[in-house]
Amino acid sequence: MPDEDQATLTGSCLCGAVEFAASGAPRFVAHCHCENCRKAHGAGIVTWVGLPAASVAVTRGENACSRYVSETGATWIFCGSCGSRLFYRPANDQAEIHVAAGALDVDLDANVNVHVYADRATNWCPITDDIPQRGGPSGMERLP
Repeated sequence: MPDEDQATLTGSCLCGAVEFAASGAPRFVAHCHCENCRKAHGAGIVTWVGLPAASVAVTRGENACSRYVSETGATWIFCGSCGSRLFYRPANDQAEIHVAAGALDVDLDANVNVHVYADRATNWCPITDDIPQRGGPSGMERLP
């Protein structure tokens, strides 16, 4: 459950059935260019805010949340009513959760610090900034 003494991020899905809150400083803010994110969100990139899983709580509409477990064992959590993608739980780190920045209802007081799977960016949504880029099989290897 979010700590009331720390800054709180709040967010919701498109239809408002699901609301959530998170506390603490993000571990990272990343633009992801992987195919799974593109397909799940219908977008060229998805911006994720990485947080400790214990710091994020669904404050309304837990019963409206649906889950999809991908072939990699990762869990995508989304609103079953409107389809808004809200969270991503990596298979290899259940202590971490990624919050879709687009679902936030407040401004994020942090900058994007990395492009992951940058070597998979599409030609119709190219990387045009100087933010560090990572890629390779894990999406996090240093690129030449």
